[in-house]
Amino acid sequence: MENHAEKFLDRYREIEEWVVNNLKVSEMKDLETMPKYKNLKSNLFFCRYLRNLLSHHDWKKAGEDLIIVTESAVRQVNTLYYSLNPVTLMRVAVGRKSIFAPAVGDKVFETVRVMGTNDYSYVPVVENDVVKGVFSAKTVLGIVAQEKNLIMSDNLTFRDIMDFISTTSQEAAKYAFVSSDLTIEDVEIMFQGRRGRRKRLDLLLITSDGTQNGRLIGMVTPADIVGI
Repeated sequence: MENHAEKFLDRYREIEEWVVNNLKVSEMKDLETMPKYKNLKSNLFFCRYLRNLLSHHDWKKAGEDLIIVTESAVRQVNTLYYSLNPVTLMRVAVGRKSIFAPAVGDKVFETVRVMGTNDYSYVPVVENDVVKGVFSAKTVLGIVAQEKNLIMSDNLTFRDIMDFISTTSQEAAKYAFVSSDLTIEDVEIMFQGRRGRRKRLDLLLITSDGTQNGRLIGMVTPADIVGI
């Protein structure tokens, strides 16, 4: 069985450092008596006890482990970490400076080429940093199938196909606008809530006010929160 003792201790050290710097508490055991954290009391005690056992006693003899820390114990200390210090969405999201977001007047096929080179599945289309729609390479196929009179040339702009990518189009079912103060737990629930439905939620667009009218400040996909 793999021993996760070092992983446990590393995470516990992170907790101790965060508590000292942010809660101004010098002893972890003091948290167990604080009403604010009474729901965490048992986990606080368990993690502190295991940490002390590993730190203050020789848990290796002749090169063999006397104490085996399981994955379940690591999950407990991770739960404690995120309970005390929730991971907000912007800590894992792609920030605005790193988002490729063409303007409504930009050319569609130039964007397709950039998407292909960088393996982008979706890109927000903006005007004055407000999202007017979301474009994917599959959108082109939908346009070809539905719009017979549209000329598919290199001069085609997003303004020309706005009916297919706007926040009121069928594509809008695949994304949502959210606020930056959501936690990872909130986001996981949002993604999981769409499972089993015909159209899956593939993208969250983070805006300054949490609505489609706000300024784009980040975005996140299910892949961004895997393993968090």
